[in-house]
Amino acid sequence: MTTNSVAAIILAAGRGTRMRSNRAKVLHELGGEPMIARAVRAVAALEADPVVIVVGHQAREVEAAVNYSNARFALQEPQRGTGDAARCGLAQLPANFIGDVLITYGDMPAIKSSTLRGFLDAHRKRGAKLSFISIILDDPAAYGRVIRASGTVERIVEFRDASPAERGVKEINTGFYLVDCALLRSALAELKPANAQDEYYLTDIIAIAHARNEKIEAWVADDPAEFAGINSREELANMEAEIRVAVNRKLMQSGVTMVDPATAYISEQAEIAPDCVIGPNVQILGACKLGEGVRIDGTAWLSNVTVGPRCHLKLGVRAEDCVIGEESEIGPFAHLRAGTELEGHNRIGNFVETKKARVGRGTKASHLSYLGDATIGADTNIGCGVITVNYDGYDKHQTEIGDRCMVGCDTQLVAPVKVGSDVYVASGTTIIREVPDGALVMSHHPQREKPGWMASWRKRHNDSPDGSLRRKKDH
Repeated sequence: MTTNSVAAIILAAGRGTRMRSNRAKVLHELGGEPMIARAVRAVAALEADPVVIVVGHQAREVEAAVNYSNARFALQEPQRGTGDAARCGLAQLPANFIGDVLITYGDMPAIKSSTLRGFLDAHRKRGAKLSFISIILDDPAAYGRVIRASGTVERIVEFRDASPAERGVKEINTGFYLVDCALLRSALAELKPANAQDEYYLTDIIAIAHARNEKIEAWVADDPAEFAGINSREELANMEAEIRVAVNRKLMQSGVTMVDPATAYISEQAEIAPDCVIGPNVQILGACKLGEGVRIDGTAWLSNVTVGPRCHLKLGVRAEDCVIGEESEIGPFAHLRAGTELEGHNRIGNFVETKKARVGRGTKASHLSYLGDATIGADTNIGCGVITVNYDGYDKHQTEIGDRCMVGCDTQLVAPVKVGSDVYVASGTTIIREVPDGALVMSHHPQREKPGWMASWRKRHNDSPDGSLRRKKDH
């Protein structure tokens, strides 16, 4: 490996007791995704290789929340401080790694990749063996203080171990480090738990490097807000609100109308074209893409959905992992489940549910239908109450319907089954075998009547002649 290589260690082993939750802190969602995902994404933009995530509490769940191919995982058990966590992470680096190691945190999700890039560039430009990010705060509270002598960084002291004079220092350590790998290995080996917490403090590597006369740089960041950690539900909610305001402002500046921005929850990964109108109480999560002129009336939930230009999503639409072609009308109260693909100019009406359904151009299902594991051609009409009977109790089966079909109300298609093109399906039909092109298909039973049957039925139940039914008393 070259000396320009950079690896990363993200510390994410803690439970986060102040969250008062059984879930690991880094699994709590922020902006529609676990906060650990945001921390990993900021580091991944540096093309760090490998990226090691140190896990502990709910390790498997945290690993599952990280979607990054270069990620490795190190288990810290038990958790004995940040220095011990860094040791665990370092053990996952290749033995021949030569370069810098970036150390960040899974519960500090506001950091920007551009800030980390500036930090890395400054570290290398200054030729430092160890750099860390510091910020200046009017009220440093309980953060670790940066202790200097004649401007030179000597050490960092944790608030619990600081003297009254040291607590008066306003420059604090953010906990973000860049360290030459060889220096990091040897410094971590020297750590001792000689502190109030009986833990191995990562901050002690600065005093160790200073004692060796290594070049240490404190890179003072401009925006302290990027280094806000999440330690409570209130802090999580506050950061969520900040993210939402920033996202909505950016979208409105780009030409998106929001009827009520305070109730629009939109992920940072969403792409929304100009002249879209977002109604109240709308959630647009994940990597959604909305084409120009899309209108969402309100109270909608979308996740990883692509919506073509000029579509109209009416009240109460829920859709996930699907594609809606241009100029389609969805809802009200429609449910498009994963795998749905609408080619365009479609109508999916009230209380229609689709799942793994490929629907051709111009086809419509206006009311109260279930279309699952189905392929439907173009310009077909699906009547009210149509059901693709796709599940036999063990397996799912496919239904195929051709182009220009008229499927009457209250039809059941028992899969696997195929209906050709230009087929007319009479209302109330149950289809159990293939229907050829151009056919009329029906499965009606003859209608029969029994005159006078109602009177005899009432007589059997001792009801009054006027037809009022005798009611049993509730006990």
